[in-house]
Amino acid sequence: MASESFDLEQVTRVTAGTIGEPGKREFFLQLRAADALVSLALEKDQLRALTERLQEVFARVPVPPAGPQPDMALEEPVTPRWRVGFMTLTYSQDEKAFEVSLVELVDEGDEPATGHFQASLSQMQALAAHAAGLISAGRPPCPMCGGPIDHDGGVCPRLNGHH
Repeated sequence: MASESFDLEQVTRVTAGTIGEPGKREFFLQLRAADALVSLALEKDQLRALTERLQEVFARVPVPPAGPQPDMALEEPVTPRWRVGFMTLTYSQDEKAFEVSLVELVDEGDEPATGHFQASLSQMQALAAHAAGLISAGRPPCPMCGGPIDHDGGVCPRLNGHH
């Protein structure tokens, strides 16, 4: 069954969040526009890449000082519409707004769903700040191998001879 595509003009809210314990957390991107609530599953590395890309844009364009952080908690129910395969981000200096396009992760040969939304500069500033905190709240990196400490309950690969 094909997943549902969406096209939201200006969102009233964009956030990211996690469910679960560090090391087993699931990451979500969540959008709200009027009555529509869209939750999408994504990987931590995708959220990190989005955050870094936003920070690159903020470094190049005049950005007003960030206001107080809005409530960035995920809204219930968090039921992902689909898992993000890849996303593109464009910034319009004239409109001071971002356009984000998303494509579903699907098996080869399947038709992916697509998503599109627009968000303001201040909404994306809040998202980047919030997402950076989510990413850094994970397990600390192992000083030996750089992987997350705990190694899924095992020993550091550098110490077990398998790295």
